[in-house]
Amino acid sequence: MLVSAPRGSLRCFRLTLVALVALGVGVRAVATQDASVGFSPPSPPNPIIMKTYVIIFRQGPHKLTDADLARRQQEVSAWAREQNAAGHKLEPRILAPEVQRPAVNADGEQGIGVNAWPITALLFLQANDLSDAAKVAASHPAKHYNASVEVRPWAGPAAAPPVQDGTDIRNRALNNSR
Repeated sequence: MLVSAPRGSLRCFRLTLVALVALGVGVRAVATQDASVGFSPPSPPNPIIMKTYVIIFRQGPHKLTDADLARRQQEVSAWAREQNAAGHKLEPRILAPEVQRPAVNADGEQGIGVNAWPITALLFLQANDLSDAAKVAASHPAKHYNASVEVRPWAGPAAAPPVQDGTDIRNRALNNSR
């Protein structure tokens, strides 16, 4: 038997509520019946824990033309959309061309040749493992534009080890300065 009530009326609300409750009871009954015959609804798949990696880009000495730069930008944009859609969560960082190397090694040398290919960009990404990250890096269009790529695992800095007496380093430094 169909029962009608004017839309927006209290009676319509009550009928809707009764129908929803009845529907809920019916769904629970079907689920209980399915469970009694050994059926259980599929559980969501376990999420894959992705790790963070960084692709380090070094630009070779060959100067790119304006047309090359425009074409590279189009290719990289399309590549990035594809990789983000695959779940790699790209986070690019472009480095400024200015550089200073104030640190020297024990021999008084800077350690990095002035003529070395400069690091021009870092690209953080999520991948299953280093092999997966390397495949992503190998597919980057930069390889067609006189750039080299290197992939490394990325991790935040390690926490400072606890001090033997239970105080942290900052508190010890404050206490020692008094």
